[in-house]
Amino acid sequence: MFKRILLLGLIAAISLTACQMQRGSARDLLPVVPNTTVVEGETITQFLTKVTDGAALVAASPHLIPLIQRVETSLTCYQDLGAVALRTYTDKDFALSAGIVAIIDRKALTNPANFANCVLGNAQAPDDSSAAPTIDPCVKTYTLKKDDNEFHIAYIATTQEMCQAFCSRLEGCTGQ
Repeated sequence: MFKRILLLGLIAAISLTACQMQRGSARDLLPVVPNTTVVEGETITQFLTKVTDGAALVAASPHLIPLIQRVETSLTCYQDLGAVALRTYTDKDFALSAGIVAIIDRKALTNPANFANCVLGNAQAPDDSSAAPTIDPCVKTYTLKKDDNEFHIAYIATTQEMCQAFCSRLEGCTGQ
């Protein structure tokens, strides 16, 4: 009898918690980087069609299509809720200077209702402006504690200049 009551209580708690989806604010933390082209909202499928061998990859592995579509749907759902924000930047003057910033809102990402809905399917050069930056990959991750929440922030770029541009415009980023 005790097990049944405990099980019913657990089901009720999960049901009540799962009904309250939580919006995140990860997108609000994405930086505005001058002199860059910003790409947002490109899906995995759109990216694969642009890649030279993307069509061949899909043709050779048709069993991957449902998996890619499921991951894409979940990611889009989390982005729409503000739990995950992802943005690609490319320098307008030197296209090989590029990078990606990803921000995750821990509370919105770990919210059980969001999980049920999204995963389970309820749904510049310093002195010489004419000199091109040197390809020198960089990466940084850190956690920003703000408003009684944690935001896991990561970025990767092909040049130090792009990483410095990200860091100087991301809240809580120190050094590079």
